[in-house]
Amino acid sequence: MKLLLRLSLGLGVLALLGVFGLVWVLSHLIDDQPLVDPPLTANPQQVYHAKQLVKRTLRLMQRQQPDRLDISYAELQSLNSLLARAYPIHSHFNPTTDGLWIRASIELPDNIFGRYLSLQLHLPVSPQQLQLTNVQLGSITLPDSWTRRLLPSLVERVFGQQQGQLLLDLVRLQQAQEDQLQLLIQPPSDPRQQLSRLLERLRSFDDNSGLDSIRIAHYYDQLLREGQALEPHEWVSLSYFLAPLMLNVQQQAAEGEQHLHARSAILALSLYLGSHHFEQLTGPVLNEQQRQNPPHHRTLLRGRIDLRLHFVYSAAIQVLGDAGSSYAIGEFKEMLDSVAGGSGFSFADLAADRAGTLFAMRASRDPQQAAELLARFDLPLQESDLMIPINRLPEGLSQAEFRQRYGDIDSEAYRRLTDQIDQQLLALRLYRDDAQG
Repeated sequence: MKLLLRLSLGLGVLALLGVFGLVWVLSHLIDDQPLVDPPLTANPQQVYHAKQLVKRTLRLMQRQQPDRLDISYAELQSLNSLLARAYPIHSHFNPTTDGLWIRASIELPDNIFGRYLSLQLHLPVSPQQLQLTNVQLGSITLPDSWTRRLLPSLVERVFGQQQGQLLLDLVRLQQAQEDQLQLLIQPPSDPRQQLSRLLERLRSFDDNSGLDSIRIAHYYDQLLREGQALEPHEWVSLSYFLAPLMLNVQQQAAEGEQHLHARSAILALSLYLGSHHFEQLTGPVLNEQQRQNPPHHRTLLRGRIDLRLHFVYSAAIQVLGDAGSSYAIGEFKEMLDSVAGGSGFSFADLAADRAGTLFAMRASRDPQQAAELLARFDLPLQESDLMIPINRLPEGLSQAEFRQRYGDIDSEAYRRLTDQIDQQLLALRLYRDDAQG
């Protein structure tokens, strides 16, 4: 009897110590204040920086041989806003000559210990597999020997063994400066298939609760009807589909829900005039009958199919980011399904990207802004309401030509031209302020 009593007492003490230990750990991991403040809302230029970084990365991966990837400071910082839009993570990247320092604050659900989990770590320059050093969780510093053993297991547990190993083998940090990182990309043997699997794995972490598949399918049906009224070989403007679509949103949406309906309509447009692959981000939407009816692909923006695609893709990706689905995955998926290569840098493509992003921002983020935008569809929609002229925008610039004329995307010459594009977009009838409208 005494033995059982002592055993029970011992187990009780151990349990109590365990509880106190857990409380101590949590109190040192979690804080009420973020280590990193939330970034400002991503602007079109940051969106473009992130997109160019993804595009260059995927092109290198499709070469099926190791190659160098240079990342500018502006591109690196654009990832902060990108990450914050996709997940409740506020981050800051600080490149130095000895590697990349990362600080992050992860927003947590309501709890008694605090709102944020703080993380600090260092990625040193190394010719070997990516390493982590100086890892600090809250006020607890982890020995480097722990992180060397735990990192591979953690990555494989989160992403699966094959995709986890893909991530670990993909990148080497070769050189770091205060304004640039130099990575070595080592593509997998089958980059398209491996990346598709990785993206599917990432999509399983997304919260698509802000998306309404039934409503998306409803607006897709409308687009099908509009397309079926055309002759198969007839060329039309994007405005042919967008105007009645937004008028339908205006009629269908209850007060205060205009932005939610616009969100669904934009995603329906991305499925109809973009790619059915967006269903990998939205989840299943279309039924078999909808899949069997072909979209009217002879649809142009400023006389070009590629500009229509840039507009539609960028609008959809903006919506997916705001709805809680990963903006990063959306960008990867768009590039993965597009044709590799290209005809050089195009400011017309950039303008169409920004036009699509701006349209989605105004239509789908805020009910008041959405209502104001939809009211402007009472007048006939012209292409000049959606997109600026492109005849004076430089296109087809090789990398050497771009560097000669603009230096890089942080240069004054580049910023001056992109600012002009943004100002011209904001002066269009759909977006200018009421005093001008």
